[in-house]
Amino acid sequence: MMDVTIQNFEAEVIEASLTTPVLVDFWAPWCCPCKSLGPILEKVEVAYEGRFKLVKINSDNEQQLAQAFGIKSIPTCVLLKNGQPVDGFMGALPEGQIKQFLDKHLPAAEALEAQEAAAEAQQHLAAGDADSARAALEQALATDPGNDDARFYLVKLLIGQGELAEAAALLAP
Repeated sequence: MMDVTIQNFEAEVIEASLTTPVLVDFWAPWCCPCKSLGPILEKVEVAYEGRFKLVKINSDNEQQLAQAFGIKSIPTCVLLKNGQPVDGFMGALPEGQIKQFLDKHLPAAEALEAQEAAAEAQQHLAAGDADSARAALEQALATDPGNDDARFYLVKLLIGQGELAEAAALLAP
């Protein structure tokens, strides 16, 4: 969780949302529902292990930002992806509803793990280590069987190694 002001808004919210979804919590120190929502958001941020970034904006101190987002009531949370607001909610929601809200917009943990494994495989390939790349790609597919990028790179690797039957098996529906 990070406190954001007009000075660091561009870097901490807009630029950050280009790579990781950012949940902006508009709050105020005098707001009782804000005081109950804040700890829940922080708990969810930890539980989601980097799948999104939580930032807090004190709407009393940062009225220009609150006006830019059209904040009429607090607490209000706005989710940004790729520099743009995509969804939001008002009020102090229970943890389960916050998770449902986030799950509509965030990649599943398995998909993120598979992406990391596929990136690791690319590094191994660049270093000329085809066996480690293959193991990483197989791990990516085991974690997320629907990861078509990992499947593509593994098929390409298998074809390059002359293992055509295995490559064909991966392409079968």
